[in-house]
Amino acid sequence: MKTLFTFLLLVPFLGFAQQASVKEMTIAKGATIVMSEATEDWNIHLQHLEAPKPGVSGLRAELHRKKLEIMERYPANSSSNARVAVGAAPIVGANFEGNSFNGTPNDNDMAISNDSIIVSVTNSRIHMYNSVTEEQLLYRSLGNLSQSLGVTGSKFDPKVIYDPSTNRFIIVYLSGFTWETSNIIVAFSQTADPTGEWNLYSLPGNPLENETWSDYPVVGISGKDLYIGINTFTNGSSNNSGFTESCLWQVGLKEGYIGFELITKYYNDILPGTKEIFNITPIQDGAAPSGENMFFLSNRNTSSENDTLFLIEVTGRVTDPSAELIVRTIRSDVPYILPVPAKQEGNNWFDTNDSRVLGGYTLNNRLHFVQSCTDPATGTSAIYYGVIDGHEGGNPTVTSRIYSDPTINYGYPNISWCGLHENDEQSIINFNHSSETDFAGFSAIHVNGNLEASARVEIKAGLGFVNVMQDSLERWGDYSGSQRLYDEVGIVWAVGSFGSATHGHGTWIGKLTSPDLATGITDIQTNDVHSIVFPNPFVNQLEVTFELQESILLRLELVDIEGKLIRLLMEDRIKAGKNRLSFNGSFLTSGTYFLNAYSANERVFSKKIIRQ
Repeated sequence: MKTLFTFLLLVPFLGFAQQASVKEMTIAKGATIVMSEATEDWNIHLQHLEAPKPGVSGLRAELHRKKLEIMERYPANSSSNARVAVGAAPIVGANFEGNSFNGTPNDNDMAISNDSIIVSVTNSRIHMYNSVTEEQLLYRSLGNLSQSLGVTGSKFDPKVIYDPSTNRFIIVYLSGFTWETSNIIVAFSQTADPTGEWNLYSLPGNPLENETWSDYPVVGISGKDLYIGINTFTNGSSNNSGFTESCLWQVGLKEGYIGFELITKYYNDILPGTKEIFNITPIQDGAAPSGENMFFLSNRNTSSENDTLFLIEVTGRVTDPSAELIVRTIRSDVPYILPVPAKQEGNNWFDTNDSRVLGGYTLNNRLHFVQSCTDPATGTSAIYYGVIDGHEGGNPTVTSRIYSDPTINYGYPNISWCGLHENDEQSIINFNHSSETDFAGFSAIHVNGNLEASARVEIKAGLGFVNVMQDSLERWGDYSGSQRLYDEVGIVWAVGSFGSATHGHGTWIGKLTSPDLATGITDIQTNDVHSIVFPNPFVNQLEVTFELQESILLRLELVDIEGKLIRLLMEDRIKAGKNRLSFNGSFLTSGTYFLNAYSANERVFSKKIIRQ
């Protein structure tokens, strides 16, 4: 393993130049395995049945004290006015029970290929399914998968990604709880068939050789590289008490698929002399991973209440010597509050952990993200949804919303883009839910481009309260998975948890469809015409901007949802280039309309508009 130290500039939004360290390494392939090859799988797994104790010191004790204060400050208020739902909920399609497991809180993640193959992971197991037939293709434990690497520590916290540009999968998980045993296992499928050959690598969990170990992996890919955000802890620490810093691995994808030595960079000391960044979450391109740069998001996720976000960017691929890591500190318009515990039946509760960013995507120079929080109006754990405008520029701004229910707790959200074209910024958010009268289950909402959310749709109802730990406070699962189906518009697959009839955790996998696609309400435009409607929904004035490649005779019609002509807005020869048409629609009744443009009896574009 070759090692080289260099230094990169950090340029915070507030304008203070600082330095972070990067360690460059090459990692040899550890093994090649055939995923479907019959092997003796002992499925060895260690589970600690005691719930993490708050104690009197350390981070967990501090979080426990803060949550008790928040529950007093914002008491549960079931009489609070419920959020007004806007639009239809996602349509739940095929759905089925996923990975079986042996009681460990199921940190769920999943990926689905364009060939309809699902790779689903939990805290100790990998399962593969045909999403069309719901047939299980194979099962393998994390320990069995990495047996040929000779790593001896416990295996945990798996993540999985599908790369649509190469039609391959990547699995990342951890091994070991000490600096002597800590490793990050990275597996690359050699082909589109995940039951075939995989290349396995073992990254050091203590690359700085400073007696720390790695935990809490978060993963994402650009068009060229794999990124793994991790937290490091001092040896012998547990329950987050020995947090040292958040670090970032950058790993070349091509080499992993081929089986060559991995080219890597390890970023540490990202805000020198501080421990402000706790968890670094990669944020992928919503349409499909692309480009050579990558964005990340972090926050002050253990604060009782805060509005700070850390926007991080790596400006080039792992082999680019001029690539920089840039940090901008920005403020949200709505503070996020540490999520309170979620109620179960009787004296049973779920731990909602902290306020870390759990998922997101980028599209059209906007960065969408979700995390857990408390809604001060309801006193329940909720979803914090934010959009950063101008994240690729020098002056980003944040617009945020909180989605909650006065009688049901939400936790561990994830998000995927479900738009019907590149300018259609609608999203599906999936999450776990629980209350004293609703067993732990799995749900989703649809959010339109104006950050307005639909009512909750239940993907899987719980069958019983969860009671695994020897305590009234249960772990809830920590993650849920979500991915857009890259070769079909408007479709997202998601995985979450539910309470089983035996009071354990279950895994549930489901297909979610944009309500616009499911009802046949779509925007249509040719490859030659780019059009945008704003604002949408609207109250008074509406504008439509469109760009023509050449001058044409254009007819613009406003029709209702049944296709009845409401108004011929214009019929004239329009010049090539950008054009903007505006009109006053304040006298229209509330509802859905379509703005249709025709040339020579052929439809040029059709935009769905909503009058509030």
